[in-house]
Amino acid sequence: MLITAIRDYLVSKGQANLQDLARHFQVQESAMEQMLTFWLQKGTIEQINLNDESCSTANCSDCFSCPPGVKKIYRIAAKMPKTIPIQLLPS
Repeated sequence: MLITAIRDYLVSKGQANLQDLARHFQVQESAMEQMLTFWLQKGTIEQINLNDESCSTANCSDCFSCPPGVKKIYRIAAKMPKTIPIQLLPS
């Protein structure tokens, strides 16, 4: 399922911007944003807000020179909800 593949991709990569996620999964950025909203609401991922300081450390002249999809960075939330492992009992 694509929605879980997005989460797994972020777990394996650590973080990714909207443009890279859309390109990797071959979907439009607007569709990817809707899928990311699902995980944002669950608290599984978080969006990193870029500010002028972080743009200047990347040797950018200003944040207006970056495409919008590059400025939206997502990563697994620091306090990701824990899952409870389930073991089947022998029959």
